[in-house]
Amino acid sequence: MFRNSIIVAAVLAGATLGFAGSAVANEVVVKNPVIDPSVPRILVRYSDLNLDSQAGRDHLTTRLDSAVRTVCGNVDVRNLDEFAAMMDCRSDSTERAYAARDQVFAQYLAARSQGQTLAAANLPQALAVVAQR
Repeated sequence: MFRNSIIVAAVLAGATLGFAGSAVANEVVVKNPVIDPSVPRILVRYSDLNLDSQAGRDHLTTRLDSAVRTVCGNVDVRNLDEFAAMMDCRSDSTERAYAARDQVFAQYLAARSQGQTLAAANLPQALAVVAQR
């Protein structure tokens, strides 16, 4: 499989992935110097979703899928090299976005088991989807 440099990371408190939540608005602050500021990126917020419900978790997955398609772009399928690169971007980005989502779910469930809400646990409320081509 072709490998492009693609970075999608969960924004989690104390995460070692180089991302952190903003104290003011729980937004993503990218602190990884490898990421070019001109690279397409999207913040996928989920603070409005009920992660206790399957519908809420499914909606987050739908948002991530949409963000991956947006940051990886669309190309003419007749240009096989560009098409392969786009598909690699989508595949890698989806894999990383789902891993980040699963990490958020695990932290959310841990907070809930301690009787905390997402906001009370001070967990960031967005995932960053970033593609580098």
